[in-house]
Amino acid sequence: MKATVLGVITAGVCVLFLGGCTTQPHVYEQVFDRYYTTTLKSSTSADVLASIQDPETELLSQSESVVAAWGKEGEEKKPSRTHWFNMVAFDEEQMNAVRKCGFILEETHWGWNQKPRPALRFDTEMVMAPDVLDAAYANNNEKQIAVIKKTQDLFGSDTQELTFDSQSFHSSTIMVQQAFNSVLYKLSHSPAYAVKLPQPEGMEFDHPTLGESRIRMLIEGDIVKIKIKAGKPWFDHYYIDDPFQEQPDVKYM
Repeated sequence: MKATVLGVITAGVCVLFLGGCTTQPHVYEQVFDRYYTTTLKSSTSADVLASIQDPETELLSQSESVVAAWGKEGEEKKPSRTHWFNMVAFDEEQMNAVRKCGFILEETHWGWNQKPRPALRFDTEMVMAPDVLDAAYANNNEKQIAVIKKTQDLFGSDTQELTFDSQSFHSSTIMVQQAFNSVLYKLSHSPAYAVKLPQPEGMEFDHPTLGESRIRMLIEGDIVKIKIKAGKPWFDHYYIDDPFQEQPDVKYM
């Protein structure tokens, strides 16, 4: 895992006429491999504990119903803004997975003299209760907004059980909360934008520290899927070839 993430940070495509190298945020699947191994309503706590952590590069935090593996890159003398986590919450009675999250904030580079730019990716899937999905809403936009609010609440309650273990883990969760707050701020002023949430292009919003961002949300039965990408490297052709809607992890949510 460590070698993989270091490769993501240091690997680049040299561009001679710019006098530097590019590090693209396109190898995130290495960090998300363990996220994909968990299947909601099927994976047990034993399944997750056996696969969620790379013990050589990550630490583990857990409560009675939530577990997270988290890590960061860089040393004290050479700090990096790259940090990540995987988190899974379980049904307290059946102890099967009902929520999972994957996150990475990666520092990316463009040219020797260019300031590094961070790129964020956050994925989550949650089993949503019927009282949220089946409530009487004035329209579908209102329902979409209510689902995002509930997703943020569940994420917050899960992380509160664990983040006291690590400042870097806590910082990661704050950046996710900032993204949710920005999404909900936009929707509170213009609810009509909610129609864009399930579309391949997603809904644009501005993250307070990372700037240009997009969110896509799908509701499949009682499972809600959300993907957020924030930061210029995800949307600038100098960093990545595909637009948001053509990036494989977006197309095949």
